[in-house]
Amino acid sequence: MTAVDADRTDRVDRPAALGWFLAGAVGWSWGLWGLASWLDPGGGLGEALTIAGRFGPSLAAIVVVSALTGRRGIGRLLASLRRWRAPAHLWAITILGPPAVVLAAIAVASAWGTPPGEFNDPATAYLAVPAFIVILIVGGPLGEELGWRGFALDRLQARLSPVTASLVLGVVWGLWHLPLFLDPGQVQHGLPLGIYLGQTITTAVVYTWLWNITRSLPIVLVLHTMTNLAAGVFPLLRPDAPNDTAFTAAVALAGAGAVALVVVTRGRLGRDTDAVR
Repeated sequence: MTAVDADRTDRVDRPAALGWFLAGAVGWSWGLWGLASWLDPGGGLGEALTIAGRFGPSLAAIVVVSALTGRRGIGRLLASLRRWRAPAHLWAITILGPPAVVLAAIAVASAWGTPPGEFNDPATAYLAVPAFIVILIVGGPLGEELGWRGFALDRLQARLSPVTASLVLGVVWGLWHLPLFLDPGQVQHGLPLGIYLGQTITTAVVYTWLWNITRSLPIVLVLHTMTNLAAGVFPLLRPDAPNDTAFTAAVALAGAGAVALVVVTRGRLGRDTDAVR
């Protein structure tokens, strides 16, 4: 690495880079979501702007890294998209964990006296595959994770403990969705903000653990997609569920899993201080 490359790498790791990233992510997303609600709420243009807004974090990461490090930095950022290899049990947790948590939460809510909502016809299970692809590409994961985990997480962990970095990122990640709570067409509309933040904070701990031990963005993308898919396929959220009990139970179960990870890893969450970012 030349002296110029070292200087560029140093610049992208400074706190200011995180500030520029956050400003870009929020500015792009909130700006487009605001335009959507103003120009064409509920219409085709509004939906297109809403989808484009979901790419704020990933686009912000690309712009900041490109501006501060050039093509070499972009290559390092995008390299995580090619890291598919991970132990089979981690892929099993990633793919099966979200539906297992959702089904367990619905069972817990039923035990508390909340009747489960109506499940989809099992004959339509094949639709889960195209739904997975759509959610992955335009439903949030691809537009977010290159920024949240690919860019921001390691830079937070360079200054904070893995647990604290996860908590900070979980809050930022949750609050980034705020405008969607005002849009009746979005899943966030009507959800209790506090419980939703609990969901982003607790799952952020799990994402941190997976990212630290695999350095694989695909496995993080799949976890994000499966989480969204499970919440849509099963009656977890209103109006498919009669109330927020099942969602609250799911957040509690995710929280228990996050605490278990913190205890088992002694707060390290798989973090290797010598890992190359």
